[in-house]
Amino acid sequence: MSLFRHDRRLGENIRTRVERLPGGLALAKGAANVVSPLFHLAVGATLAEPGHRATGIRMLAAGVGAAMIARALRDRIGRPRPGDREEGGFPSRHAAAATAIAMTAAPRRPTMGLALSVIAAVGLLGRIGSGQHEPADIVAGALLGALVASVVALLLAPARLLLRGVGVR
Repeated sequence: MSLFRHDRRLGENIRTRVERLPGGLALAKGAANVVSPLFHLAVGATLAEPGHRATGIRMLAAGVGAAMIARALRDRIGRPRPGDREEGGFPSRHAAAATAIAMTAAPRRPTMGLALSVIAAVGLLGRIGSGQHEPADIVAGALLGALVASVVALLLAPARLLLRGVGVR
C-alpha cells in the first residue's frame, strides 16, 4: 500500500472521528478558518510596533515566500484534496505560511511564537478534520515553512545590521 493511500486512510479516520463528536465538524471548520486572519493580524501588529518592525518584515517575507512556493508546488504536483475543491492540496499553503511565520517570530518574540504555534497546530488539524487537506499535505507544508523560515533568517541576517543603523530592530 502506498504512502499516499495510508495518508488518505488516516485522513478519513480523523474526519470520521471529528464527525462523530457533537459539533465536531463545525469546530474543525472554525479552527481551520481562523488561522489565516489571526496570522495576518500578528504580522500586521508586529510591523506596526516600532521596536519589532524588522521581525515583522521577516515574518511577512517568510510567510509570503512559503505560501508562494507551496502554491507553485501544489499546482505542479496536482494531488487531489479529500473534498470537492478543484486545486491540489499538497503541500498545504496554510501550513507552510503558518509554520514560517511562527518560526520567524519565535526567536525575538517567544510568547508570540508559542501562541502562533499553538494556533497553527489547532487550525491545521481543523483543516484535516474538515476535509480540506490530508495529513501529508499539512506535514509537507509545515516542513516547507520551516525550511523557508530558516532561509529567510539566513538571508536577512545581514540586513538586520543595516536596519539597526536606521533605528529598526
